Amino acid sequence: MELYIKTIGDPNFDAKGVDVENELSQLLIQIETLLFTNKGDVLGKSGFGADLEKMIYSFNFNEFEVKKAIEDQIEIYCPLANKYGTKVDVEFTRGEVRDIAQINIEVDTKYLVGVYVN
Repeated sequence: MELYIKTIGDPNFDAKGVDVENELSQLLIQIETLLFTNKGDVLGKSGFGADLEKMIYSFNFNEFEVKKAIEDQIEIYCPLANKYGTKVDVEFTRGEVRDIAQINIEVDTKYLVGVYVN
């Protein structure tokens, strides 16, 4: 069981949602949580979290390194990814102030989690 973390305005928001029992929904929530969590934010799991801002802008990782770091996080913290399969794609584009990272994670060949970091 996963806690329901969608807020008003999120696609498919359910005002009565408390928990999620559908495995694909659980996996999507796990990936979303992983992407938007910084390392050290989860008590007892200091390695949990993609730390996207730091990884992309402080450490200046390239696309391959960012992709590998996200894949490693999914492998460790999202066990349902083995059952449904995930594919991570990372692409950098030039921005006016700084580069923009586009991260797309395909789940079960039909769902997509997309993140822009700029």
